[in-house]
Amino acid sequence: MDIFLNLKHHCVQTEIKRQYNQLISCYFKLKKTEDITRSEAAIHVLKTALESLDFGALRAEYSELRGGGEDEVFLAAGTDDELFFIINGKKIHAILSNHSI
Repeated sequence: MDIFLNLKHHCVQTEIKRQYNQLISCYFKLKKTEDITRSEAAIHVLKTALESLDFGALRAEYSELRGGGEDEVFLAAGTDDELFFIINGKKIHAILSNHSI
C-alpha cells in the first residue's frame, strides 16, 4: 500500500498524524466493505509509522521530508509490513526509532 504525503506545508510527521486522524474520524461513516478494508489498511500503516519511525532522523537525513517543497513523497509498506518512503520515485528505507515496539 502506498499513501501519498502532501508535504507542501508541513513535515512528514505532521502529515502522517493529519492523515491518521482524518481516517479515524471518517472510518465509522464508511458503508462499503472495500472502503472499510482500504481505510483499515491505511490506518494500520500510518499507526505503525507513528509508533515506530524516528522522524527527527528522517528529517535530518532527507530534506524532502522536512516539508515546504514540491517533492512527490509516498509512505509505503511491504508485504512484511516493512515501512519505506518513495521520494521522487526513489525507494528510501525508513529509519526506526530506538523506542519502537
